[in-house]
Amino acid sequence: MKHSVALVLAALLAALAMACQTAKPAVPAQNAQASAATPTQQAPAQTASAADAGASAIRAEAEGFSPSADKGPGSIDFSLTFAKSESVKSWKVQIAGPAGVQRTIAGSGAKLPSSLSWDGATDSGAPAPEGRYTAALSVDYGSAYKPGAASTKAFVLDRTPPTATIGFNPALFAPIDPTDTLAISLAAHSDLAAIDSWKLDILDPAGNLFKSFSGKGAAASLRWDGKGSKGDLVASAADYPVSVTIRDQYGNTGAAKGTIHIDLLALKTPSGFRIPDTRIFFKPFTSDYRDVPIKLQKQNMARLDELAAKLKKFPDYKIRIVGHAVMIHWDNPALGKIEEETILLPLSKARAEAIKQAMVDRGIPAGLIATEGVGASDQIVPDSDLAERWQNRRTAVFLAK
Repeated sequence: MKHSVALVLAALLAALAMACQTAKPAVPAQNAQASAATPTQQAPAQTASAADAGASAIRAEAEGFSPSADKGPGSIDFSLTFAKSESVKSWKVQIAGPAGVQRTIAGSGAKLPSSLSWDGATDSGAPAPEGRYTAALSVDYGSAYKPGAASTKAFVLDRTPPTATIGFNPALFAPIDPTDTLAISLAAHSDLAAIDSWKLDILDPAGNLFKSFSGKGAAASLRWDGKGSKGDLVASAADYPVSVTIRDQYGNTGAAKGTIHIDLLALKTPSGFRIPDTRIFFKPFTSDYRDVPIKLQKQNMARLDELAAKLKKFPDYKIRIVGHAVMIHWDNPALGKIEEETILLPLSKARAEAIKQAMVDRGIPAGLIATEGVGASDQIVPDSDLAERWQNRRTAVFLAK
């Protein structure tokens, strides 16, 4: 009987063992491989990350530009380089400045530009504001490569012309001696650009070019002896307009104006002194210096006061006032002779007398003053020189003991 019980227990244990083995779950093959791996190993991703396409580039071909420049391209160029160009899906360039993105240029990979140009306009066509800008290039490769990006160095958009100030010392210039010079100072300025060059023109009272200076940079100190490009001296008691042109590095051009005031010149002569021109303006074909435009009338009065003050510095000298005139019929001797005798001689004499009376009214003794009218017989330049013959229309003063 004991033997029978032992057999039954053995059979039960065998059945139980078989049942446990049947109930144990199977380990999946993938998990088995993972569990067999070392702790530092990881399973590879199902999708590989996109590779870097390399360096694309964009470069500004200038430090700056001005769309309103009167000299220069008026735009700025950019050079573009695309990495993996065969894989480019699309590209975009955005130009941004102080107020953000102003211009966007985009395209597909079907046609990649090697260069672009910007004229300073926004996407709407309006002028972009001044300031410092950069251009940024972005490149899309789809799933083939990571997006590419590049940008330029900063460049300048400058629309404002440069400004300048000019100064003269002394304020009233009297180039009598060869050592007498006028100091001319010039200072130019621009907020965004360097000053490239300048040109200073001195015009004669008729508006013709008399003397010119030019140079580089933002500042200049000049010395002028009062002589024109032909060696001729400035006219006595005259105003010489000055016009300055300044150009910056981007082609913007600015201007400044001034006036050189010439004193009443008393030039030394072998017998005394000569005032080449009183610079009194008369009503055409008359000896009337009062019935002229108000600006000229005020100028005449001031110059007559100056002349009287100058003459009072020579109390021991006798004064001779000589009137001169311009001949209209210079190209016809017969008509010119008639003009001289019937018009110019009497007119020039009457103008000299008018100056004499003005001096007497200002305290110069009448007995010291003689007058003469020489018409068109003693000209500084030919009357055929239409641009310069204004110099012949004058009243000169001579001082002699």
